[in-house]
Amino acid sequence: MQNDSTKINLDNSQIFCTHCGVENANNDYGCGRCGEKLIKQPDVEKTSLSKIICNECKNFDYVNSFYCWFCGVEFTSKNKKLFVEPVISNQDKNENKKSSHVKRTVSSDYKNNNSGDKKSDVPKEIKGWNWAAFLIPPLWGLFSGVPIAIIMLGLYLPIFSDEMRVIALIVGSIFLGFRGNELAWKGKKWKSVEHFKKVQKKWLSWAVTLNIIYLIFILYSGSLSS
Repeated sequence: MQNDSTKINLDNSQIFCTHCGVENANNDYGCGRCGEKLIKQPDVEKTSLSKIICNECKNFDYVNSFYCWFCGVEFTSKNKKLFVEPVISNQDKNENKKSSHVKRTVSSDYKNNNSGDKKSDVPKEIKGWNWAAFLIPPLWGLFSGVPIAIIMLGLYLPIFSDEMRVIALIVGSIFLGFRGNELAWKGKKWKSVEHFKKVQKKWLSWAVTLNIIYLIFILYSGSLSS
């Protein structure tokens, strides 16, 4: 006896035999009528065989099924369609591999480098003069993990004479110019040496820009006063 092709199964405890269309209990292994193994959703989802989509319930079935395991409809050429697996090109695969490799490399560099450790050795690649630390020490130190640079703001307190302030600022700026990279490397965690150098280049451009603006302001103020 064939199953009614217009009947939709709404009871998840029942499934249909894909060979003869008879309704069976969901936990049965074989069909009670023809003895064929009952196909269930996990079987169809995990299979590497070709699949079709039932137009009635939109579930997957084996390509050689006569009836839908879920709704029991008898398949014809009009109520089923072949499911085509998305094809991933070799270019997409290579791009995914490159992306995952980059992510692993960045993560590995971040975990393995010794930045942020006060007692660590500083890589030779980052040793040298730091213009940003020299030109705008307090602002640079605030975002670079160098608190000694921020302390220099205290020199602007009225308790210091102008001469003492100028001397201290010059000495502090020169010191940070020489040691800024080392202090910043030890002062906070950086993703890698390349990341550190990239950030310091940005700070250099900001430092030059701010100093140019400051000089223009001084010159403009002087012309007004004269």
